[in-house]
Amino acid sequence: MIHKIKIRKQKLFSKVILVVFSTTFLLPNIVRGVEYNFDAANKEIWQINQDINNKRASITELNRQVEVYKKNISTKQKELNNLSNQVATLDTGIAKINLEVQSLELEKETTDLKIKNTELQIQSKEAEIATQKENIAETLRGLHREQQKTGVLEMLLLNDRFSDFISELDRLESLQDGLLENVKELEKIKNSLVGDKNSLETDKNELVILGERLEAKKDLLGGQKEVKYYLLEKTHGQEAKFQQLLAQAKAEQAQIDADIQYLEKVAREKLNRKLKSGGELKSEGLIWPVPSQIVTAYFHDPDYPYRYIFEHPAIDIRAAQGTPIKAAESGYVAKAKDGGQYGYSYIMLVHADGLSTVYGHANIISVTEDQFVTQGQIIGYSGGMPGTKGAGPFTSGPHLHFETRVNGIPVNPLNYLN
Repeated sequence: MIHKIKIRKQKLFSKVILVVFSTTFLLPNIVRGVEYNFDAANKEIWQINQDINNKRASITELNRQVEVYKKNISTKQKELNNLSNQVATLDTGIAKINLEVQSLELEKETTDLKIKNTELQIQSKEAEIATQKENIAETLRGLHREQQKTGVLEMLLLNDRFSDFISELDRLESLQDGLLENVKELEKIKNSLVGDKNSLETDKNELVILGERLEAKKDLLGGQKEVKYYLLEKTHGQEAKFQQLLAQAKAEQAQIDADIQYLEKVAREKLNRKLKSGGELKSEGLIWPVPSQIVTAYFHDPDYPYRYIFEHPAIDIRAAQGTPIKAAESGYVAKAKDGGQYGYSYIMLVHADGLSTVYGHANIISVTEDQFVTQGQIIGYSGGMPGTKGAGPFTSGPHLHFETRVNGIPVNPLNYLN
């Protein structure tokens, strides 16, 4: 009987010490920790959120202005049959891209602020977790010390309202359990915030890539400005000369398209005969023909500056003047046209499975017709700079014009590139 009483005494004593330490040490320290975070980190978090909201408002305004420019460009593109509208469209496009670049820079700054905001919240939660863990540890150390004393326990056992005292101890024990659960919850919050930070870092990397693409567009439109000067120089600002140049470009584009479709059939027959005689040609997908994978104009791009003169059956890939062009896939050279100083130069390769590829604005051609080339082999060097060999009269600056065709019909290259 005496042994049972001692066991109950030890349990009750633990509860008593828990009351003392929870009310004396634990709860006040937690409150002080929250107040400290508010004074330091939370004020900075509040300011960051204000900055984020201000930048978002600026981004919204810039995007509104971009939409206005887009509408102006769309209207002018339908009237690109005269020199003044062509020049005005180029100028408007340059202004639009400049606004897009500004918007992107604000997006990147906003992302940086979001990352900093998340880091501050992580630090705040880590401080709260550390404080609560230390307080609980101190409580347990106090329990260990006080368990050696029995005087207090004996006095409590003699309390007239013993049942009320036990109820109070049970309530405070539940509070302790709640505090432990709170620590676990804070750890979950911390892990969630770390995940948010990683996500924001990923977003930041994506914004850097987007920034490179927009800078590429800016370079592209800078090239279009060169085109404007080139057109004015070639036409001396005279509409009649521009119309002559425009008619020449349309005729050349139509002839190129017809040649490609005809040559595709002829070269396909040669390729099939080669394969029947024991050759083998397997396609494992196309590689990018130049090191960059930044697309400055897409397949049938509605923003293509010459869309209402001729459709854009390709993608334009950012490439500095003189960048090596590699065969996207093994195949035969169906056409290697040298357009000379003022004409349009291109290379056409025929591959297996009805696929062919075209590489436009070539400044230098390094292969000959009917030659077999392997995937990755250099077939020429890129151009596109207005007024340079192989660029043609209507170009948008240095880049590679890259087409893919299936049985002679243009298809989106992005569906085939690895």
